[in-house]
Amino acid sequence: MFSRIPMPRIEWDEGIMRHMMTAFPLVGAVIGGIMFAFLRLADYFELHDALRALGMTLLPLAVTGGIHLDGLCDTCDALGAVVSPERRREILKDPRAGAFGVIGVVTYLLAYFALALAFDGSTSSAALYCFGFVISRAFSAFAVVNFKPASDGTGRAFHDAAGKNGRFEIFVAFILVLIAFFIIGVAAALSYDQVLPWVLVTLVCNDSLWRTAKKKFEGMSGDLAGWFLQRCELWQLGALVIVSALAR
Repeated sequence: MFSRIPMPRIEWDEGIMRHMMTAFPLVGAVIGGIMFAFLRLADYFELHDALRALGMTLLPLAVTGGIHLDGLCDTCDALGAVVSPERRREILKDPRAGAFGVIGVVTYLLAYFALALAFDGSTSSAALYCFGFVISRAFSAFAVVNFKPASDGTGRAFHDAAGKNGRFEIFVAFILVLIAFFIIGVAAALSYDQVLPWVLVTLVCNDSLWRTAKKKFEGMSGDLAGWFLQRCELWQLGALVIVSALAR
């Protein structure tokens, strides 16, 4: 569901849905691995910076099929309307793209491309950048399962299917992701001037998700999870670019 990678077709049932959010960060691991290989190949073949930035912008969308960008579009539409939380939830379900959604997606892609163009791509920065695809999905899965669902939909289905056991699985998976981050950080000899801003913007995005879901929508949804995931990855890349620029 969360990638375009060909997989054996299975029938959904409650048992399978209970584990889906636990495995969600694995999709990020695949994207991160593909991206790291792309960045190393771009360096080896001395690819033009603009082409490297284009690959960084489009590769995640190619793997996911744009499912999370769809959530960003719907959420931008809903947040752009000065209406009640109930009406905003209705806008999320509307399959049509409104003006605010189009503006949000175009702005996002332009910002991501510009930041990717300025990204230095060093080994330590690339390792942290690529692991961001894992950590953003870990936080997203944690929010879907643990935040109060707004209304009926995919987010509620995953929340309800998880139950207490599923929430414990997500917690364990979340801790494992953080341990993996520590191991990768040590292996890549990441410096604190890179890690701290990266971690800070991740936490800020997560706090923004919680506040937005509670105040603007009175609950969590799958679209909000996609909105958070895309913003988190954009802000993480921005933090790495700014730190690199300040260090010059």
